[in-house]
Amino acid sequence: MKIAIIAGSGNLPVQIATQNKEAFVLCIKDYSCPNSFQNKSEIVSLFDPISWLTVLKSNNITHIVMAGKIERPSNFDEFTNKKANELIKKIISVGDNSALNYIQDFFNKNDFEILPINSILKDCFMPKGFYQEKLFSQNFKDFVYESSQFGVDLLNTISKFDVGQSVVVNNKLVYAIEGLEGTNSMIDRVGILYNHNKNSYDFGPVLIKIPKTGQNTNLDLPVIGLETVEKCKKLRFSSIVVSSKGTLIAELNKVMTYIKENNFCIYAI
Repeated sequence: MKIAIIAGSGNLPVQIATQNKEAFVLCIKDYSCPNSFQNKSEIVSLFDPISWLTVLKSNNITHIVMAGKIERPSNFDEFTNKKANELIKKIISVGDNSALNYIQDFFNKNDFEILPINSILKDCFMPKGFYQEKLFSQNFKDFVYESSQFGVDLLNTISKFDVGQSVVVNNKLVYAIEGLEGTNSMIDRVGILYNHNKNSYDFGPVLIKIPKTGQNTNLDLPVIGLETVEKCKKLRFSSIVVSSKGTLIAELNKVMTYIKENNFCIYAI
């Protein structure tokens, strides 16, 4: 088995590559670059996925891990290959999970197997429970627990519509459901709403980020990292709720250090 990491933006592809020195890294132009990796790597255009196949096969790749953020392309004029154009037209107007299923089929038909990130990344999940539990009152923990129950129920209910992996709630008040803007932009939006309408007696919004029902976990487990935690703290969120088996924590040690130093709550369910 020879693994390639298809690298989008962010620290997660670098973290995975650092733990897997023998993995080949396929950098996507404008999202990642070979200089960020010590591994053997090459850079390819997002607009020519057929060339990805050539590079992968020339490096004897058998298995693929996809990591990092890549925006959906919008300029069809840049796709010169007919097969690439057909693939992009399929994924451009469907939800994330459906789009990823098309991408998985594309690679499977070309004899590559997709691996989940957690199969090659160590220390990427938080065990169940409250972190910094002894710092928080029972009332606060009850609030986070009840908010999480409501938010998880909401996410499970809307999963059939193939929308985002995150919601922000405050008890039974819905602040936001993640759309195409992504988690961090949603958090910014909630920050404006909350800080204009906050009540002195509430604890603050709760971000819940877990896999959707029926999600393709080989390609798209939800991820939070230090940037997301810092943003939530800055905008006066009370806590973040993650799945102990389904939400990847990028650079877990850094996240744990930050929440300890800043008295911030993460609750893993």
